[in-house]
Amino acid sequence: MIKAGFPDYGRTPIFLNKYLTEDEAELQSHYKNFATYLVAQQSKDVNELKNMNIISDFNQMQLQDCLNEFYTLQGQAERIKKFPLPRQFASTAFVFNVLFIMLLPLGLVNEFSKLGDYGIWMSIPFCIIIGWVYIIMELVGDYSENPFEGLMFDIPMLSICRTIEIDLLQIMGETELPDPILSRNGVLV
Repeated sequence: MIKAGFPDYGRTPIFLNKYLTEDEAELQSHYKNFATYLVAQQSKDVNELKNMNIISDFNQMQLQDCLNEFYTLQGQAERIKKFPLPRQFASTAFVFNVLFIMLLPLGLVNEFSKLGDYGIWMSIPFCIIIGWVYIIMELVGDYSENPFEGLMFDIPMLSICRTIEIDLLQIMGETELPDPILSRNGVLV
């Protein structure tokens, strides 16, 4: 399912197809982790360049180190995306917030009653504001649990990837560069 116009990361995004050969694009359905396959292929290509004496031993080692680091970072990002937070964190925090918000007026009415009848009535908006703060903190925690879902407050992966793409194309001397991803309605994707 595609959310809010974001690419479905279960398939090869359309913008990636321009960097793949037709054979590579067709092979995607044969691999559970196509990104890992591509890194392995790039490693083989680096070794071929070395065997053909196009690059030096040092360059091969540097490129291989980059691929190894990329593979490590890719795995870390995948683990963050796929690893579910234990439900007890979300459930316990929610229950404690509900209990706190329900018991808060009982603790504050006595203190506000010292200000008189007016003080008792002032405890109502005060309790509402404090309860709202705790509800917002709970929602922020819920949104932070899944930073790659393509929602408003998530990591702008598309924008980050496009910036990297532009940087790499410039390093390679390309002059026709894609436009950077701009925010839409104040949201950067």
